[in-house]
Amino acid sequence: MRQFFKKNIQLIAVSTGHFTNDFYMNLIPPILFAFSISMGLTLTQQSIIAFIIIVGGSLFQPIVGYLLDKIGKSVYLIISLVWISFMMSITGLITNYYLLIVIVGLASIASSIYHPLGSSIAINLSRGSRGKSLSLFMTIGGFASTFTPMITIPIVSEFGLKYLTFLMIPGFLVAYFLKFAKIDKIKCRVTNDKKEEKIKKNKISKNKVKYLSLLVCISLIRVVLGRMMIVFGVQIMVMKGIGIIPAGIILSAHLFLGSVGTLSGGYLLDKFGEKRIMMIFSILSFGIYTITIFSQGLLFVIGIILLSFTLHGPSTANITMSHNLLPQNINLGTGLIMGLSSAIAGVLILVFGKFADIYGLMEIAQVTACLNLIPVFISLYILKKY
Repeated sequence: MRQFFKKNIQLIAVSTGHFTNDFYMNLIPPILFAFSISMGLTLTQQSIIAFIIIVGGSLFQPIVGYLLDKIGKSVYLIISLVWISFMMSITGLITNYYLLIVIVGLASIASSIYHPLGSSIAINLSRGSRGKSLSLFMTIGGFASTFTPMITIPIVSEFGLKYLTFLMIPGFLVAYFLKFAKIDKIKCRVTNDKKEEKIKKNKISKNKVKYLSLLVCISLIRVVLGRMMIVFGVQIMVMKGIGIIPAGIILSAHLFLGSVGTLSGGYLLDKFGEKRIMMIFSILSFGIYTITIFSQGLLFVIGIILLSFTLHGPSTANITMSHNLLPQNINLGTGLIMGLSSAIAGVLILVFGKFADIYGLMEIAQVTACLNLIPVFISLYILKKY
């Protein structure tokens, strides 16, 4: 075990940092109900906070990814982790709605640095299968969202929002771990010097742009539905007659299965291929979401938990397909799938909250079942044409 840790310490460190980054990125949405009680926030205002976090953590990813492919330095990974740990943890001390928006916006920008840079380093440390390495990196980060509600909901329910400040300590410790593992010494560009000149000659054709757009669209739908459950999931479950603490546990189980889905999709990718993985999980996601949102009791709970598995299953395939289309700039490809789609999803979550205020949260949640048909049709098209 010691030998394994020593041999893979840098990959472990980068993945642990991903876990920590995603923990802080998911810190606020599950406890928006506490901020709502403290500040008297409407559903629209809660949506704006979620929107700022999503956009701040994703909008700059394509830009940052492009720059990192050119001049990126892996030390930024450590800096971004310290920044997000501090900023997100002090939100519990804030009592002004507009100041809260500024703080979470600044904090979430750090995530725009960590995701493309971290994935690039993880691929460099893969020692073999790119898909498996990337899925492992993404899965470990995904586990953070599983534990966040289990930790934050009891803390704010029992002690209050101000105790969130203690959560900056683990972030600082993990940042030190990255420094100890010499992450700042790793080269974060993927393409080697011999291939760069040849690759730069390749132009992005209109056909590639079309398929990249379709991949972003699929990712967008998955992110919208997943974020909707994170931001409004507890409130939806309360409307279904489930208590806040049990709802937090169910949400954690939902997010845990999402990580399992990411890992499973990455390992199944080598066996079935990217296009089939996209198709299978898109169909499963549509069926489970539709049944869940219109059900009650045990069926509803089971559906909520399983939904995340199907939404995250094609995550790795989505990213590796973008890498195939953009071999000359895989950080940009990652940024488009993980960043651009999340940024647009942030806008849609904002719209969702506004309509929920007008027409009702449950009614709008049921209407969104139609969104899940879009990835099914796109996957069918890609399966036949790409």
